Amino acid sequence: MKGDLALDTVVSWIILLVVAMVVIGIIFHFSEQAKQTLTTDSEKHLETEYFESDLFSESQIKTYLQLCWAKTGENFNKDFICYILKGDMSSVDPANLEGEYEGYRVIAEEFNTSIPIATIMFEDVGNKVIIKN
Repeated sequence: MKGDLALDTVVSWIILLVVAMVVIGIIFHFSEQAKQTLTTDSEKHLETEYFESDLFSESQIKTYLQLCWAKTGENFNKDFICYILKGDMSSVDPANLEGEYEGYRVIAEEFNTSIPIATIMFEDVGNKVIIKN
């Protein structure tokens, strides 16, 4: 009688452990899908915006850089193109755009002001806002 009770207890514990392992496995398996569902809800509403102007000033471009950071911020988990600008940017000095700001860094990567198109994008690694042609 005691042997049967001990055997029942061992079998019960084994069944409980197997069930717990299956439940934990299911949670790990579907956790990635749940993360994507939760994080992309705020990201789904973002779209790349396109602006065209005869002339872009340095202050206008700085504003677009700041707005890109405001759209994405440090909690954004993917690279994203915020703006595409088309127009004359010859009066802009790329060195004046670069620098450290609150929480992010601006990089003028391969930014040639003689080319009338620029892309402003957020890069997740390093929390950078990049302007380039």
